[in-house]
Amino acid sequence: MSFRFLITSLVFFVVTLIVILSGTVINQLTEEDLRKQIDARLTWQVQAVSSEGTLSTILNLRRFVQRQIGTNPSLDNLFDVQIPTRIFLNNELFIYTDGFPQIVTTASNGYSNVSLEGQEWRGLTKTLQIPRGRGAITSDQIGIQVAMSRDFISTTMQDFRKRFISVGVVSVLLSALVTWLLCGALLRPLRRLQGYAENVNDSSDLSVRIPEDSLYSLSEVRILSKSLNSMISRLEFSSTRTEKALETSRGFASNLAHELRTPLTSMKMNLELLERHEEIPATEKRNILNEVIVQQDRLFSTLESLRLLARGDLSEISVFEEVDLAPLVNELSARQISNHGGGDIDIQFPDPPPLIFGWREGLTVLFNNLLENAYVHSNVSPEQLEILINVSVEEKWVRLTVDDNGIGVKKHERKIVLDRFKRGSDSYGQGSGLGLSLVTQQVEIHSGTIEITESSMGGARVEIALPIIMDPESDQI
Repeated sequence: MSFRFLITSLVFFVVTLIVILSGTVINQLTEEDLRKQIDARLTWQVQAVSSEGTLSTILNLRRFVQRQIGTNPSLDNLFDVQIPTRIFLNNELFIYTDGFPQIVTTASNGYSNVSLEGQEWRGLTKTLQIPRGRGAITSDQIGIQVAMSRDFISTTMQDFRKRFISVGVVSVLLSALVTWLLCGALLRPLRRLQGYAENVNDSSDLSVRIPEDSLYSLSEVRILSKSLNSMISRLEFSSTRTEKALETSRGFASNLAHELRTPLTSMKMNLELLERHEEIPATEKRNILNEVIVQQDRLFSTLESLRLLARGDLSEISVFEEVDLAPLVNELSARQISNHGGGDIDIQFPDPPPLIFGWREGLTVLFNNLLENAYVHSNVSPEQLEILINVSVEEKWVRLTVDDNGIGVKKHERKIVLDRFKRGSDSYGQGSGLGLSLVTQQVEIHSGTIEITESSMGGARVEIALPIIMDPESDQI
């Protein structure tokens, strides 16, 4: 069932229901109003006939005419009375108008309903006491009766119902037609949007975007098109990352094979040497075993770095949260000093420290590898190593600089060492060449920048800029 048909059916049902309910109410109110009109006309007629002047005139004229013709005259001959009326004198018919129904000759005061030969009548009776003369003790009883047929009510209501039903049917059909056409007009932008979306789906080209122009008359449709474009952009970004990861993995596999082959080959040769030459002195055996352990540590370090790289490549925005850098950097610095048995790490933070919207584990990898790289690839002992970490806030960026007094990085190698499996020519350590690539990966994940320059301390300076999320003092984003 289409949305257009559903809405049209709903409008048809609602309008039909409204017409029926309103028709019922209007019918009742109209019928009641007609009944009130009859009562009002009857009351007016009785009041007109029962006035003192009218009664006196009627009595005098009646006596005169009765003396002349000896019969009860018709009131029609004397007055222009529109409602059938008759007057009783002491319970005897005194005078009347033509058209009065053949109903009871007397009735109690007030309104009454009478059915006569299939015709409904509404009557009103009023009784008066009229003195027979000035100062008279006796009086005459005057009864006034008026009556109107109620058949015109049914006739009028039947005509009303026919007209109302005709108008109602036209209204229902017209509203359904208007709704159908209006839904078609409103759904036209959605159909266009559907066509663009299908083209994107069929072409599998995520670089295509849905037009967001003035042709979409409805703001909701424009918002929907923007949302779809945003979704396509995220899919394109994810697809690009996936493709980039696949491309990287192809070259990565070759480098990985080389990096793993070197320690494995060394370990194999040393173990074979121990197996074939049992006469090797104990001191030399210990040196060979120590070399095997070193290569094993190198192998484990490479595998761990690969795990972290893979974890970073698969990270999603859902793992991001507010991260306070101060305790994180302090903890990692203390851990590095403990692991390497020395070193001086000076940390400078603004007050209050800024917050980063990021992946806590990824930021841990970033800072840990920055510090580890300074230790591993330094030309000084851990006890002599000096590292200065400075954190500052510039507009919407957190800038981190890490300086050391090591050997530094040659100018032409400062971009190369950021790639995977790349080490500087002056590197003193036996690292896997993945440390700074892990740092670069996390910087990219957090939409930041990284640059290696020369430090005033004699070694390297790594400058990183990350988007700030909030200044805790002002609580402004």
